[in-house]
Amino acid sequence: MKYMNKALLSAVFAAGLMMALPAQAEPKPTIWGWWPSHWQNMDFEPYLENGKDPHNTQWDRKIWKPADWVAQKGSTQDLLKGFYSAEILSDQYVDDDVPVLEVGPNFYHLSGFDKRRVARTVDEVYQITASKPDGMFMLYDWRTKKAVGIYTAHGLQIQ
Repeated sequence: MKYMNKALLSAVFAAGLMMALPAQAEPKPTIWGWWPSHWQNMDFEPYLENGKDPHNTQWDRKIWKPADWVAQKGSTQDLLKGFYSAEILSDQYVDDDVPVLEVGPNFYHLSGFDKRRVARTVDEVYQITASKPDGMFMLYDWRTKKAVGIYTAHGLQIQ
């Protein structure tokens, strides 16, 4: 009986020891050991604008002109009516001899590309920057009536 208890105790100890030892698993890849297929298709950009590009070069590779949007809508008047009905634009007026384009709530939902394109389209239609030297117009918020940007011959600048 004494030997049986020792044998039983040894068997339990051996079983416990085997459970405590880690099982041999596949080695996990490290930064130095990724398999070659891991690096394929890594050029995916999920955002409209690459956050690593500085702002002054974001639009360098985009060829676009306001006539592209006018051609889709049929006329400049239809295009501008669409901006107003979509609440991208809210109003336009002159304040102390300075042209003002009042932007609506959905202007803020546009990408940087499209904000610039809307302002450029308005300038193309009304020829504000070409009408006089240093021609420009201000962009005001529809709710606060405060300036949110400026458009000049050099492009849109948002505050």
